[in-house]
Amino acid sequence: LVAGLSFAVLLGLALRLASAQGGIWTDEAWSVLYARDAGGPWGVISSINHDNNHHINSWWLQFVGADASSLAMRALSVATSTATILVAGLIGLRRGVATAIVTALLFALSPILVLYGSEARGYAPMLLCFLLMIWTVLRWTEREEAPFPSLLLALFALIGAFSHLLMLPGVAIIGLWVLILFA
Repeated sequence: LVAGLSFAVLLGLALRLASAQGGIWTDEAWSVLYARDAGGPWGVISSINHDNNHHINSWWLQFVGADASSLAMRALSVATSTATILVAGLIGLRRGVATAIVTALLFALSPILVLYGSEARGYAPMLLCFLLMIWTVLRWTEREEAPFPSLLLALFALIGAFSHLLMLPGVAIIGLWVLILFA
């Protein structure tokens, strides 16, 4: 299990690092300019009124600076996308070791997930938070009489939404899933 998951994670990391090479794309450049011109962390919330504002990514871009290398600008996405591979494997582990490894490999090799994990945007951190919510609910369902992990789920939902607003439909779906579990 450990060797298989480690292989998938390292393979995914290598693909994301290779894909993150080169100059930034137009939408990434807009994000850099918006983050630079926002004037600070509060400005990301108050002054960037554009759908290109993925708040946590904008804060990351402010942290590394507008003159940083493209790899530094993309490092948050590379790291969170690589972590997502492991979380996907842990979700798959509920069905067995082989499923865990195959699930992790699929997340490592998926072209769209490699793309999301190698661009300075908010998709990769959002997806990590979404999978963490799924994993948290699954773990809760496996433990009898365990308290509902509302604070942890709320934290993942909040971080995910600040990563990208596409997290909100995912939160709604998980909410419906939990509602069905309670019914």
